[in-house]
Amino acid sequence: MVDVGAGGLAQVEDAVRSFATLAGPFINRYAFCDIANQQAIRAKALDWVEQNPYEPIFMERLPAKQKDRKAALRDAVASIRASAAKESAYLRDPKNAAEMRTTRAKNQMNEKFCWKS
Repeated sequence: MVDVGAGGLAQVEDAVRSFATLAGPFINRYAFCDIANQQAIRAKALDWVEQNPYEPIFMERLPAKQKDRKAALRDAVASIRASAAKESAYLRDPKNAAEMRTTRAKNQMNEKFCWKS
């Protein structure tokens, strides 16, 4: 999409990547308290992103890596959807879901991160 190096946005990309690397594991500890809910929220979030693209990616003054920005966005969303589908298929396998629950229990993830009402 946008060529962040050419657009002088490399520091922004680094900050976003660093935040995801640092915060992602903690967010997932909460998110996977309820696998079905996590999957539903991930699907809704992806739908929202697809329907509400970040407008600066279409700004001509920001250099792009591809000529057709809309096609690049469609490709990016398709790639994320494929990744989400792969994750969903993995988690629908009862063996994998049980293994995740066992690992979370062993590491006391539910007690540390999951609220019960």
